[in-house]
Amino acid sequence: SNLGLKHHQQFVAMSGGASGSPGMLWTSKKPAVLHGKKLLESGKVELLSLTGHYQGSTVEDYRRWVELAVKHNPKTIIVIQSPWVIKRNKQFAEYSKEVTQATNTSHEGIDRLREAFPDTTFLCVPQGQWMVELWRLFEADKLPELTQFVSGKKGKSQQALFRDNFGHGGELAEKQGALMWLRIIYGIELTDYEFSTQTKYDLKELAQRICDKDPYCKVENK
Repeated sequence: SNLGLKHHQQFVAMSGGASGSPGMLWTSKKPAVLHGKKLLESGKVELLSLTGHYQGSTVEDYRRWVELAVKHNPKTIIVIQSPWVIKRNKQFAEYSKEVTQATNTSHEGIDRLREAFPDTTFLCVPQGQWMVELWRLFEADKLPELTQFVSGKKGKSQQALFRDNFGHGGELAEKQGALMWLRIIYGIELTDYEFSTQTKYDLKELAQRICDKDPYCKVENK
């Protein structure tokens, strides 16, 4: 509502881990997934987002979803999220390297999908890079709002970078990561966006910098 986007509606069909990959979702009989397919068949969906999970899916699995979407609405925009990776006991260097590899894999998948659907817009949301930069800031003591690296209590992640040792992001990582979606989908100039991240560090500038650095975040790269 802050942006005047009064007609924005979204529907989420969520499943954890590999069960949320495009391949496994395609064969899922969960009511939410079946409802999602019905929405695509209605032709009213303008944007379809899929997670970048290539261990549980092939490019062909992504193609099935894209074919369903563009069959009923040829103008559907496809967004591939490149999520942060599993953390466990990894150090920053290893974690950052794996995120870069995952992002590159998402880019390669988008390249193949663009070849198959030359009239369709494909975009990437580099969520993994977001977490890498937050980790970098945390280690540099530039995020004093975060007092813990990993939350010590289940469900208490407001002051923690990671919610758990597995690598789920804390509240700051998850909520402020939505800034990248505003930049990528709506082209919002985040540095002019009247919204407080409630952090001393300028996370709006960070989100915009990450997006602008990745050519797969731009519509004109179609």
